[in-house]
Amino acid sequence: MPDLLHQIVLLPVGLKIVCASLGIFLIHAVFRLLERTLPLHFRERDSRYRVRKAIIFVGYAVVILFVTALFEDRLGRVTFALGVAGAGVVVALQDVIASFAGWFAIEFSSLYAVGQRIQIGETKGDVLDISVLRTTLMEIGNWVSGDLYSGRIVQIPNSIVLKGQVFNYSQGFRFVWDEIKVPLTTNSDPQLARTMLLRSAKDILADYLEDAESSWKGVADNYRLEKSSLDPTVSLVVDGGCLVFTLSYIVDYANRNLMKDRLFTRIAQEIRGSGGSLIWAATSNGIAPNPETSSASTLDAYRILQR
Repeated sequence: MPDLLHQIVLLPVGLKIVCASLGIFLIHAVFRLLERTLPLHFRERDSRYRVRKAIIFVGYAVVILFVTALFEDRLGRVTFALGVAGAGVVVALQDVIASFAGWFAIEFSSLYAVGQRIQIGETKGDVLDISVLRTTLMEIGNWVSGDLYSGRIVQIPNSIVLKGQVFNYSQGFRFVWDEIKVPLTTNSDPQLARTMLLRSAKDILADYLEDAESSWKGVADNYRLEKSSLDPTVSLVVDGGCLVFTLSYIVDYANRNLMKDRLFTRIAQEIRGSGGSLIWAATSNGIAPNPETSSASTLDAYRILQR
């Protein structure tokens, strides 16, 4: 075997290039097969991902070692040539180098991990993969409302994390504060509305509050934050001739849409059962029509909406 390797090293450059091409092709085929089959032996999704990434990195390492051994007798010349052209290579590959530095920061500073929801710049999504050069996201939002997937796969250069802000929804504290606005007419009972909104929120959010408080305590201990109340709150402003109540509450970042649906469903039922003490100020612009200035057709449509 050593004699065979020595003979291969002494081959002409043309034959070495052919051997290198065949060797790289065979190594790629073997590790591609391992990448598809070996992770299937692991049940947990996170373990399968880590095994697949490990196989990819080992494959790259084997290719580098193979090419290095094949061209061992010419490495001195290559090193000299790279030294002469080093400045030009650095300039040409500055984006690649910056992306590699970004990957290093992501991995060793725990900026984010696969499976977490993040926002980089204007792009928000769930992390699908973190490679040496790019982070792959399943995009959320854009032309769809709320926190729904748009269906687009976004690849972001890792160098961006060194220049801009990175928002992580999943790290440490996976709950976020959200709010909904409930417009009512000025004929509505404001105290009854406030009580109804707080009661509805506390009933629906009861399962979240205990977990959120425990999670927030851990964050507060680690970052020396002041204790903050996580209970729902209601504030009132008068806007455009109607009472606009803002219900603020805490929710798991992955369930914002579901929670809004549950809250609005409960609030709509409460308003319908209030016996007229609470009246929606619901038109296309969220303001109740004025009986003295609005047309008959507008008032009729508004009455139909109230039923």
